[in-house]
Amino acid sequence: MEGSCPWPVAPVRNPQAAAATPSGILTPSSSEVASLLNSNSHHRPLKICGGGTTSRCAAEAHWTVDLSPKLRQLTVDQQTHRVRFGSGWTMGELQGELAQWGCMVTTGLSGLPGVGFVLTGGMGPLSRSLGLAIDHVQSLSGIWGNGQPFALKRAELSEASAKHSIQQWTALLGAAPFLGVVQEIELRTLHLLPLTVVQGCVDPNRLAELITAAEHFPRGLSLQWCWGEAIEVMLVARCDDPKAVETLSDLTRTIPLNDQRQTTAAGLHQLPAFGSRAFPSTQDLVVHQEVIGLLGPGWGKATPALLQALNAAMANRPHPRCSLSNQQLGGAVADCSSQVTAFRHRDAEWKPWITASWPPDDHNARQAALNWLVRVWEELSPYCPGIHLAQLHDHLPWHGRELEAAFGPWLTPLRQLKQQLDPEAVLPPL
Repeated sequence: MEGSCPWPVAPVRNPQAAAATPSGILTPSSSEVASLLNSNSHHRPLKICGGGTTSRCAAEAHWTVDLSPKLRQLTVDQQTHRVRFGSGWTMGELQGELAQWGCMVTTGLSGLPGVGFVLTGGMGPLSRSLGLAIDHVQSLSGIWGNGQPFALKRAELSEASAKHSIQQWTALLGAAPFLGVVQEIELRTLHLLPLTVVQGCVDPNRLAELITAAEHFPRGLSLQWCWGEAIEVMLVARCDDPKAVETLSDLTRTIPLNDQRQTTAAGLHQLPAFGSRAFPSTQDLVVHQEVIGLLGPGWGKATPALLQALNAAMANRPHPRCSLSNQQLGGAVADCSSQVTAFRHRDAEWKPWITASWPPDDHNARQAALNWLVRVWEELSPYCPGIHLAQLHDHLPWHGRELEAAFGPWLTPLRQLKQQLDPEAVLPPL
């Protein structure tokens, strides 16, 4: 189970995590995970790694539990429209496998994340029509932080169910990384949905026009953008939604994009790469990064003034790879009650995320980049007061503020649940 080799250099690994020197790398089988979380284990402290895209999937003087090599089971049930798979799969691998069966699940803009993508919410270009990935979860099994197993099924939860089971299920859907290690997950599948994708670049004024228009989009159409050296835009429309296709066609005539390209995808597994055109001259730079995701309602009439302020912030970023991106939510995300998952921000229309970048081993540049991130956060916080905890920052001074903004009044019950299920705080702190 243990390995003495250095952290593998692979495209799915976060560069900052890859540069860390962990105490060791553990690649447990499903039956071995419990022993690592057990109080008698000498492997402390731990970091859990699935897709390997976060900055804290490995850290100095920590043992890395890498789920990717051995938790690779996968079963597709076409009769019940379900897929059950182990935590070693990335979302891109999963979509590629499901496409062979003519089906898909709802995933995000990148195929690199692992099951943490689902367990922290799961937002993507089809969230407006399909909801969040956690809304499609049918069952979860794994090990709590105290070493005890769990196996919960949506179909078995009702008013007659034990209150603690319902609370555990609700907590896992949005706050799982703090409570346990999910080893297997079952999702509802969908038939492949053909998509029309339009990509191009815009200036800040035209971006403001797009954002204003997007807040009136039909559910089958969504806007994503990435602002680095340039502002790259991606519009994704479901081909089975005539109103979405018509709106997209009208929009690209009234607000044309520079270097506009249109493609058709058979499903999310063929979604074009996004973000590279925002960094035409710096894409290949090796950098370390921290990312914070925000959540908030529509910006409405405040959009032009906010974009002016963000334009000034982008002009003063300390490194060319510092960036600001955004993903549209709304629609079906709000159809699910905020009481049935730990993801509380069901009213969110936008999920902007701020990326601080700096050269490896440059402490001063790191601090400058993090200071810039906080300044942009302050600029956006009146409009996007919520937090999406896709990345954990328990090593940074604003972790407590993040938790409050992510979970709000449900943070206290979550902490009580963690005290029961992870009393020795083996997993990240709440």
